[in-house]
Formats: sequence, structure tokens, C-alpha cells
Amino acid sequence: MKEVFTSRRLLAILALALLAVLLPAGAGAIGSASEQETTILRTFVYTITNPNGPNAIAAYEANGETGELILLGTYPTGGLGTGRLVDSQSPLIVNQDGTLLFAVNPGSNDISVMSIGTDGSLSLIDGPVSSRGVSPSSLALKNDLLYVANKGDDANPPRYCGFRVEADGSLFPIKRRITLAVGENPTHLLFNHDGSLLIGIRLGSRGIDSFAVRPNGRLRFLNGLNNQRGPFAGVFNPATPDQLVVADVRLPGASTYQLSEEGSISQVASVGNAPERAACWIAAHPDGERVWVSNTGTSSLSLYRIGAAGELSLAGTHSTVAFGRSSFEIALDPGNRFLYQLNVGAGNQSINALRLTEEDEGAGLAEIGAIGLPEGSSPIGLVTTTH
Repeated sequence: MKEVFTSRRLLAILALALLAVLLPAGAGAIGSASEQETTILRTFVYTITNPNGPNAIAAYEANGETGELILLGTYPTGGLGTGRLVDSQSPLIVNQDGTLLFAVNPGSNDISVMSIGTDGSLSLIDGPVSSRGVSPSSLALKNDLLYVANKGDDANPPRYCGFRVEADGSLFPIKRRITLAVGENPTHLLFNHDGSLLIGIRLGSRGIDSFAVRPNGRLRFLNGLNNQRGPFAGVFNPATPDQLVVADVRLPGASTYQLSEEGSISQVASVGNAPERAACWIAAHPDGERVWVSNTGTSSLSLYRIGAAGELSLAGTHSTVAFGRSSFEIALDPGNRFLYQLNVGAGNQSINALRLTEEDEGAGLAEIGAIGLPEGSSPIGLVTTTH
């Protein structure tokens, strides 16, 4: 009986050894490979076409290895464009989950909400919702709270207006609005990291305002810092929550600001990047040590290094004039390997793709190539997301 048992055990061992030889390499990890395949994310890039007529979102997919873009299609917003450029950051944003896209329609004074499919396609949710002002230009989103900056016109003052966002993307207005003076030209709204503060940047009156966000979503004015050179757009330092970095169009260059718990704003440092001109749009790396600024007047991108105390240094500048003129909004891909740049110059409109080199030379960027925009576009806004 012992001999039979030993023989059977020997046969079993031989069978297992033979199976190991015959199986292809990695077959033992089939389950984990399958799991990896299901978690591969696709990256999408969106911009508002903003023609003089029915508005739309142009959707692109990025190659995961090279960063190159291909056009997926255009998706009507249900609103109208103006055919004119809009000087504001973030007229187009996505929620944190990458499932909802919010876009302004400056020609019809409303906001469109669209669901993002796993293939990057967009579907309009209901119809556009009134922005409750004239010429909506910048959007800020935190959790279920959305705010829009309306630029206004000669007869209608600029306004900041809020909305609650339902799970399905539906918008419900918050009654109280913040009204500015005619001509103040708000160019950017943004929340701080935890959504307790909303920052409004006013290029026309050269100021930066802070507002406390109440539990009901209403705003309470805290502090304003005026007589700045030309603040255009800002970004909170991802590694230092109370530090705001602002692109200054008239400096031109960038400045850092410190925000207190009470919302007071004080400038820490400022550095210019002449002979570059019109430093407007800005994007920050998650490491909190780098920001890129888009120089519209010279079609270039500048890299700034941020020190531990908020000091700034100009690391380098990269000309992109060969890939499009009048550099507008810029956005890093979610993996922080590529930077995308919206160029709006007439006759040469494009989205330019660049690779991060992790060096200072050439602003830490290397060219990949540009792709054109749909005919008739006066593009505004640029966002990236993954699915």
C-alpha cells in the first residue's frame, strides 16, 4: 500500500512539472494580466470650438505612449459661440471623476453639462442652463458646487454666480450673486484645495479677491488685493495649499501669494520673463515645484521653479511659434507626462503636444507635434481627463 501511494505521488509531481514546462511564460499570471487590461486608462483632450453660431466641443484622444492626438469628433453643446476669443482661464472643466464636462456658451449666455463616455464621446445632459449673467467666461468646480464668472458688457456688470450640481449633472442656481463693477473683467475663478475659499481674479481692475464658501454654497467676501500689475489666472500650489501662483500679463511673468486662514492675500515673490509678452494662462505640476505659463504675445511657454518659501525663478522658455501662434490655455495630462497647448492665431489654430523632459532647458519640454482644429473655430478652454 505504501508503494502504491509513493508511486501515485511521484506521478503527480511529474505531471505538475510537465505542465509547468508546457505552459507559456506568464500563464500563471493570467488573472493579474486580465486585471491590468481592465485598468488601462485612455486620455482625452477637449476644447470649445466657439464659432459664430452653434457651439461644440472638439474631442481628441491622446496616444498613451507618444502623447500624439487624434480627433474623435465634435459634439454640439446646444448653445452658441461668438466667433471671438475669450480672455479667461477655465471656460471648460471636468469633474474629479472624469465623468462630467462643463462648458460655457458665450454667445447664448449659458452653460452646458455633458456626460463623458468611456470612449471619450460626449452626451448633452438636458439643455444649457442660463449663466445668470452676460458673457460667461470662467468656471470653478469643487465637489457639487459650480461657480461661473460672467464678464458682462457695457450695460451689464460682471457677476459671479453659483450652482449646485446633482449626481446626474443637473444644475440648480444658488440665489445670491456677487456683482462687480462694469469693466473689472474677471478672467479666472478657482477654488482652493478644500473648497472653503473661492478666488476671483480681475484683470480689468488689477485685483485678486477671496471669498468664504458657506455650507449653503453662498459666498462671503473676505479680502481684496488691488493695484497688482496685471493678474490674469492662477493656480494653487498642489504641495502648499495656502500658496497661490498667478500669471501676470503686464509684468510679464508670475507671482506667488500667501493666503491666510482669514482669506487675506499677500504677495511673496514676483519674477518677470521679458522679452516674452502677455504671460496669461498657467498650469502647475503636482510636485509643487514647477509651473508653466503661456506667453500669448510671443507664442511661447515659460517654466518657473517654486522655492520652499514661495520664491520664484525663471528656469527656461520654449518657443512654440512653429506649431501655432497666440498661445492660450495649457493643460497637463493626468499622468503628468505631456503638456497640451491651445494655439488660437488666425489661420494656424491647433492643439500642440509636448513631452515633459524633467529638465530646465527648453522649459522642460520637447515637441511632439500639433493637430488642427475644426474649421470656423475661435477656440477657448482646454482640459484633459482619463477614462
